[in-house]
Amino acid sequence: MFLFPIISQASWEFDNITNKKRVDEGSNKKSLKSSGYWNLEFKIHIDNNWSETKSTYEWCSGSGTWSDPYIIENVIVNGGNSGSPILIENSKVYFRIKNCTFYNSGSGYYPLLNEGGIKMVNVTKGTIINNTAFDNRVGMVLDNSENNTLSGNTPNNNNGEGILLYRSNNNLVWGNTVNNNNGAGIRLYRSNNNTISGNTVNNNNGAGIYLYIRSNNNLVWGNIVNNNNEEGIRLYLSDNNILSGNTANNNNGAGIYLYQYNDNNNISENIANNNIRYGILLEESNNNLVWGNTANNNKRSGMYLHHSDNNTLSGNTANYNSDRGIFLHYGNNNTISGNIAINNYYGINLIFSNYNDIIGNKLFDNNICYSKDETSRENTFKSNLCVKNEPSEADWIISGVIGIIITSIILIGLSVLFWQFKRKVK
Repeated sequence: MFLFPIISQASWEFDNITNKKRVDEGSNKKSLKSSGYWNLEFKIHIDNNWSETKSTYEWCSGSGTWSDPYIIENVIVNGGNSGSPILIENSKVYFRIKNCTFYNSGSGYYPLLNEGGIKMVNVTKGTIINNTAFDNRVGMVLDNSENNTLSGNTPNNNNGEGILLYRSNNNLVWGNTVNNNNGAGIRLYRSNNNTISGNTVNNNNGAGIYLYIRSNNNLVWGNIVNNNNEEGIRLYLSDNNILSGNTANNNNGAGIYLYQYNDNNNISENIANNNIRYGILLEESNNNLVWGNTANNNKRSGMYLHHSDNNTLSGNTANYNSDRGIFLHYGNNNTISGNIAINNYYGINLIFSNYNDIIGNKLFDNNICYSKDETSRENTFKSNLCVKNEPSEADWIISGVIGIIITSIILIGLSVLFWQFKRKVK
């Protein structure tokens, strides 16, 4: 009957002795402070005990209020390849971690046990600023944490992601440099209403920025996302996000890729140039607005809709792409309006795509202005301007075809008035 209380009391006494020993050890490590930095030989673990940490260690100050947050600064922690160099749990007070270096965490397992240079679990009101994290499983981890700010940090050369938000909402991630990580630069997993802004996310082995599985209502704005081994920005099963003003160039995949089941997103005023595949690619993604983007000099198409319906592509520029300016493949009920496509092989190309409105586009100096195969029906091509395009050999006829409505077309220069099929339709 009394065994559990005895064991519990013994365990408490042992932990107390251990904690006292660690406190004493920490107090005796003043000699490790040099050049304004504390080089700790133990990991930092705060579990709703900021006041105890402050009273024990000189490198922690403050009182946890908005005007006087707890501050940990100028600390270097080696994780010893086990656990996270700094782990903060169950914290609801204001705190700030700045000018610290955290490295050599344990590996953990994605996503629940991921160890990070900095790991925060069930935390609010934290500001992580101007820190460095390298050689960790993940540079920085927010797990079930809200209303935190990550700013000016450098999580580079980590074994997984640079920054990972897991089930974490209403956080601000801005002005960080997130390069050369073995996974994605910044990944959100089931994380909503976050702002990802002004970050430089280059040369990562995965996507630069990845919104993964039900990461909804996020703002991804003004980031530089170049030279990543996969896509610049990738969404999977994520809705109602805004991707605006980002630069996604020279990535090995697409500049911006909506991969399966991404609906009602706003993709606006981004630059997606010189990517190995596509500038902007939507796959099995519906009801998205893609407007005011630039997708030039990509190895395949500037903009590609694959099995994607009810999307609007408006006011975009898709020039000098090796294949198509704008390509619809199994895309239905889309609106393609007011775009400019210059010097592509095809200006606009439709295959197995029906009931689309192609309206008011400017298609200049393409080998073929507009092309659709005989499997594409009931598309409207209206008020478009084709200038100095070569005639298509496979796409247009005057009569005998069900499936294209042509009004107000202007053809100038080397073009002819209408195109003819190689094979006549009777």
